[in-house]
Formats: sequence, structure tokens, C-alpha cells
Amino acid sequence: MKKDIIPFLKIAILILLMATGLGCKKYLDEKPDQKLATIQTTDDMQALLDYYLKMNFADPAVPNACVDDYYVTNEVFAARSVEDQNMYLWKGDHNFGASSSQWFSPYEMVYICNSILDALDKFEPSATTNHIKAQTLFHRGRAFLNIIGIWTKPYNAATAATDLGIPLRVDANFNVVSVRASLAESYAQVLGDLKAALTYLPARDISVVRPSKGATYGMLSRTYLQMRDYINAGLYADSALQIQNTLMDFNSLTASANFPIAQQNIEVLFDSRAPTVAIASQTRALINPDLYNLYSANDLRKTVYFKASGTAYIFKGYYTGAASVFNGVATDEMLLTRAECYARANQITKALADLNNLLANRYKKGTFTAYANQSPTALLALIKNERRKELIMRTLRWGDIKRWNMEGDEIPMSRTINGAQTVLQPNSLRYALPFPEDVISLSGMPQNP
Repeated sequence: MKKDIIPFLKIAILILLMATGLGCKKYLDEKPDQKLATIQTTDDMQALLDYYLKMNFADPAVPNACVDDYYVTNEVFAARSVEDQNMYLWKGDHNFGASSSQWFSPYEMVYICNSILDALDKFEPSATTNHIKAQTLFHRGRAFLNIIGIWTKPYNAATAATDLGIPLRVDANFNVVSVRASLAESYAQVLGDLKAALTYLPARDISVVRPSKGATYGMLSRTYLQMRDYINAGLYADSALQIQNTLMDFNSLTASANFPIAQQNIEVLFDSRAPTVAIASQTRALINPDLYNLYSANDLRKTVYFKASGTAYIFKGYYTGAASVFNGVATDEMLLTRAECYARANQITKALADLNNLLANRYKKGTFTAYANQSPTALLALIKNERRKELIMRTLRWGDIKRWNMEGDEIPMSRTINGAQTVLQPNSLRYALPFPEDVISLSGMPQNP
């Protein structure tokens, strides 16, 4: 089956043009529909959806490169590309090279999804086609959410209808010129895709690389969390946890291993990964001492997540069994999301139960004292702190900082290179990264301010 999908994937050279909405006469003259001739059966569609290197393991890792959990030395910084340097210092332009995979790959996923949806129009509805459509909508909604999280402002219900969103490519016709939807329309598309997917997905599938109800509940929870809709974020996190609520006991892990946490472990509801941005790779990124010092001596994450590198520390706690960024859905994220939402709703007992459940599995046996008698404010601060400590290098902190700053947390971030400090102020416009310049040039879409 992998051979059968290769002709289809050869159209990848068109995806950048597709993403910007500009066709190319040379390619149009060659009748690109012939390239899609492999999508003839539902088996072909399922083969494309199961091609995990494109559909699961090519998400953008930009958020990891932008946060304050790591730093690089002056020497590493000097050796990186101008684009890497600009991203590291939150510059307002040229953060991405031409045809950047960080933009290209999620829109390639969108294009594959749209091509499958177009092909499905020729089939009568059946259990098989409904399942394929549901998987496809899940992947498209997830891709759009990843793009929104990088290239738009934090969600504000009062201004979302006029704030700039993303290009919403919802069919496979790359001759249609892209325009930027509003932020409200962008989130509505994500929610629409994910909710439409729920009906025909199983609670669990044969593999966690395939979408499921549990995975979709998790993605809906993440979406509503970014929108600061804490009621729905909590409800969908709870729905995901009703399907799967298992936790690893970190006491059972070999903390001294290079990568102590196995891929597709018992916490994973959906496995997706993001090829790291070079400057934030394990070989270059040193852990911020302020973050490392948050872990107490009995917190097993201090040895499971980190190892010494000279006088500093590097991260090794990827949920992939290797130096590969995990950004899928897992039980620990859902517990922390539900706990945060409970705390915001003054359901203190429930929030404490979720937080203590997680931490009891992260500390050395017999050393964790459960939290009790917390005020709503103190408990929320605890949960935010644990969210940072638990979900490091999962591409989630960038969105957390954006939404928490909208609520007045006033979290600044800073970098120091050759003695010069750069500060990203709370609620800066630079939290919406600039679109790649070649995309703006080709499409004429407005750039982020």
C-alpha cells in the first residue's frame, strides 16, 4: 500500500502554492488530477490516513522554540541560521526560511485531508466511508489548531470576529486564492471538524496513531482551553478521561536511561509528534535553571526528565522513547486541564483530587504529601506551576503563556545573548509569529502586525 500512495505524495511540490492559493500554469497544464488517481478506493484513503510520517509525525514544533523553558549558549546561537536566531529572539520578521516545513507540513496534511474528502463525495455513505471521513476531519481540525496556535493572537471573545485568523483551506482546489479568515472563524472551523468527527470514531482504535473518540475529546479540550472557555475545556477533558485515565508510576521507570519514557505508553490517547526546530533540539537546548529548580529532590521528574550536560541540564523526558517532540494527547495533560477548570469553577475538592492523583505517580514512593485546604487562588497557581513542570517540551506552554497573560498573569520572557537582553513583554503582538515571507509574497495576504 505504501507504494500506491507514492504518486499522490509527489504532489508535495504543489503544497506551498496550494497553501497560498496560487496555482502554477506549468503544473496545471500537466493535469495534476492525474496525480490523484491513486485515491480510487476506501483502502487508498485509509492508507493515506495511516501514513503516519505525514499525518502524525510532521506537526510544527515552533512553540517549543519560543518559550522560556530553555536557553542556548552564545556559540550555539552564532552557529544557527538567521531564521533560527530571529525566532529565538522573537523578532518581528524572517522567522522562517523559504518553503519552511513548519508552515508547509500542516498545510500538506490539510491538503491530503481535503483530497480524501473530495474523493469521498463519489461514494455512498457507509460505515467505512463514515469512519474515513471522521478520521479525516479529526486530522484537518488538529492541523488547523496547530497553525492557529503559532500564527495568531491569543483568543479574545470580544475581538475574535475581527482579529486575523489563518487561511482555511477546505477543499483541494489549489487555484482558489487564500485569504485570512477571522480568528473566530478559524476556531469555529476547528470545533466544527472535531465535533463532526466524534460521531463515527470508536472510543479507542487499533492504534493510538489513529484518531478515536478519546483523542478527539482531548483535542476539543485543548481547543476550548486556548479559547479560555474553561467550562467546555473541562467537560471534554473529563470525557477523554472517562475513556482512559491511566497514569505511569514514575517509580517504575529507569530514570538513568537516555529516554526513560516509552513511546505510546499507557498515558497516550493519540500519538503525534513534531520535528524539532533546530535551535531547540536536545543537543542545543539547555534547561532554564529557574525551571529545573522548581522540582524538589523527591520529584522523580527531576531525574526522569533531565540529565546533566556539563554544568547545565538537557531534556530527555519525551513521550516518544527518543529525542522526538511529543505533542499528542495524554492522560496527564487531560488531568491538569480538568484540574485547572475545576479550580476556576471553585470545585476545590475535585481539582485537588486530580492534582494529587498525578503527583502521587511522580514522586518517590512514600514522600508525597497530598495538597489540602487550598484557596481557589493558591490552588490555581499550584496547577499552573505543575502544568509547566509536567508538560515541558510538548508545544503547550506557548499557548498557556498567551492565555494566562490575557488574564493578567504578566509573564515576561527574556533571552540574553552576548550580554544583551531581549524581553518579550506580556501580550506583545509578537505572540502571533509572522507568516513566512514567501507565503505573504505569493498570496498577498496581510501579514501579522
